[in-house]
Amino acid sequence: MRPQSRSIKKTMLRDALQLAQAGKLNAAEQRLLAVLDAMPRQPDALQLLGMVARQRGDHYRAVDLFRKSLAAHPRQPHVLNNLGNSLMDRGEISEAAEAYREALQLLPAYSDARINLALSLTRLKEFGEVEACLAPLLDRASPNGRAWAVLAEMRGAIGDHPGAVEAYRLALQAAPDHLPWRHNLAVALRQTGRAHEALPILLECAASSPERAEIPYNLGHCLQDLGHFEDAAQAYRHAIRLAPTDAAIHESLSRMLWHQGRVAEHVVSYRKALEAHPDHPDLLEGLARRLTLAKEPEQAVELLETAVSRGVSGAGHLCLLGQALWSSRRAADAARAFDAALKAEPEHAPTLREYARILLILERYDDALSLIRRRLASDPNDQQMLALQAIVWRLKGDPKYEWLENPDFIRTCRLGPRNGNAEGFNSRLNRTLRALHSGQQAPLEQTLRGGTQTADDLFNSDNPEIAAVRAMIEEAVARYIAALPDDADHPFLCRKAAGFSFSGSWSAQLGTGGHHTNHIHPAGWISAVYYVALPASLEGDEGCLKFGETALHLGRHERTLRTICPEPGLLVLFPSYFYHGTVPFSAEAHRMTIAFDVVPMARL
Repeated sequence: MRPQSRSIKKTMLRDALQLAQAGKLNAAEQRLLAVLDAMPRQPDALQLLGMVARQRGDHYRAVDLFRKSLAAHPRQPHVLNNLGNSLMDRGEISEAAEAYREALQLLPAYSDARINLALSLTRLKEFGEVEACLAPLLDRASPNGRAWAVLAEMRGAIGDHPGAVEAYRLALQAAPDHLPWRHNLAVALRQTGRAHEALPILLECAASSPERAEIPYNLGHCLQDLGHFEDAAQAYRHAIRLAPTDAAIHESLSRMLWHQGRVAEHVVSYRKALEAHPDHPDLLEGLARRLTLAKEPEQAVELLETAVSRGVSGAGHLCLLGQALWSSRRAADAARAFDAALKAEPEHAPTLREYARILLILERYDDALSLIRRRLASDPNDQQMLALQAIVWRLKGDPKYEWLENPDFIRTCRLGPRNGNAEGFNSRLNRTLRALHSGQQAPLEQTLRGGTQTADDLFNSDNPEIAAVRAMIEEAVARYIAALPDDADHPFLCRKAAGFSFSGSWSAQLGTGGHHTNHIHPAGWISAVYYVALPASLEGDEGCLKFGETALHLGRHERTLRTICPEPGLLVLFPSYFYHGTVPFSAEAHRMTIAFDVVPMARL
């Protein structure tokens, strides 16, 4: 190329970049296409055209252009980074991570690619690699804001909310006015039980950015934690005005209103939003789910069938219709809805679970087992399907039932503080937990009756009593796991791991007549209950924890695997797929427990 031609090319590329930065994308594109007319493989023009495509939201074209630029000139770390960003935009996270890795191989000091790789690893839940990836950038004396913010996101994802608070504070040292990081700091503070610290930050964020729905949404959570329920309702409603089709906001408002006994209001926001967006699938499914849980399945059926008549369908919609029809005692219609859902999406997990459960109840064991095997082939850790498999095997007389639902997997131990005063410790813990039970009735989606349950993850709290009981529980869980036998072929034992994390933790308080209906824990591997306080006098098997009886109302086919009488300070651990429930008690007192789920981390 002659010097004059090179100079003209550089000028055109520079002009195109300036036009793109100014938002004049059409003009920038015309300059770049002119360069490519003369030099079709010019790598700079191709990658700049890719950046223009990405600014327009055309991520498929952007990826294609970045790849053409790299084909013309492979050693371009900045183009590999841009390729990774567009792949992230497309949801191709693994491919994005590979692009970032290639960029770092060419230029190890490339901080943007390093941070983006850490972000992609967080999205892929490869949490163990994130901190090592970011290590060169984690300088506390001169913090890199983005690096600390990505580390904070990873820590939040693994439930280390105190660590997330620390990392967001360091990120904000680099950029004190960065609104998303301030908002995320407030969320992390709330998740550690420090809602009083989170509240002023969220109010500042709401004033600075009144158009962002996630801010009043999280403000609603915070106000609810602080017991300001009417203010929380107003915050949720404001978030809904900003994002009327966001079903998660409607669900949070509905749950809070139901929990506070405001039953007549709990689905009003869904209905108002559907007036403007009558065919929105998330709103339809969210409302149908709440109506079915509230024992109004006929209304859910009418809602969903009307939507189907307008052409709204999809596996999720049809699955919920099947559930509502079954709850309305229309078994044949329910089966047709489930069949239609599986025709639309053959591996739709919720439909496979619900249909298998109903087929089991109808004593169509082989048909149920076929669906169970289909789902477990995709996800061997599906706790609901493992529970159903155990039931089918038992009812068919298959000896594998005893192998899968082995009562030896249920273990108990007593916990207490190092000073030996377990009674005093549990008394203080009981007072702490009682202050967290602000609801007026049981949540719709939970299994307790005649009581209340705390929201969010209890073990995220930095309250001294909760932190102390968590530490005792962690030691007991580690001993339980270590004592499990090794069996690579067993769906429970094959997950035995050196490390674990809590996938959920909460407190349940029951009053007179209170109990838990039979259930499993679908989000766990190991589940447990710790007894904090009990009525002084329980008669017979009142308050006992029962294993084995299902929630399927199988009548003469039901059986009890084991019964455990509770005591303050007792911890009971068991596989999450074991059905369990409690016997109601008549005493004029309350029962306080902590329950939690555990999932494995690193394999032994």
